[in-house]
Amino acid sequence: TPRTVAFRIAIEKRDRACILTGSNNHPPHVDKRKEMLCGPAIEAAHIVPLGRPDLWKPQFVAGIRKSRRLLRIAHAAIDQNALENGIMLRADLHIMFDRFFWSVNPKTWRVVVFIPVAELVSFHGRTINRGDSNQFPPEPIWQWHWEQSVLRCLRAEGE
Repeated sequence: TPRTVAFRIAIEKRDRACILTGSNNHPPHVDKRKEMLCGPAIEAAHIVPLGRPDLWKPQFVAGIRKSRRLLRIAHAAIDQNALENGIMLRADLHIMFDRFFWSVNPKTWRVVVFIPVAELVSFHGRTINRGDSNQFPPEPIWQWHWEQSVLRCLRAEGE
């Protein structure tokens, strides 16, 4: 599945800023590019990686369909570029999220830092901002990222 501009636009409209820092990072005196609500250092991150379509599971689609049904939203095709598979993150936090240095506990919505990088430590234990939570990534998608982070942390401890 290729990365799409529509993915970023949809995530920006929902989140409006980095879900971890709350930063929009858009200088007020700089013209915004068309449809760009956040600054250039705030990125739309895929929770389940775009480059791994083999990881996209039926329970992710079911979780998205369930949330859309509750919101009475039409059932368009659901792939890895679905709004519910994305979050806005500051660029450095996005890279560390992709490398599973930190994750969000899907039961408590609290950040857990697994790799104590200086830029991350202050976020440990913080509750993430889910906004009004309309179409926020459902629990099965967060659960996948959480499990991957825990497994990688345990593997590193074992080595």
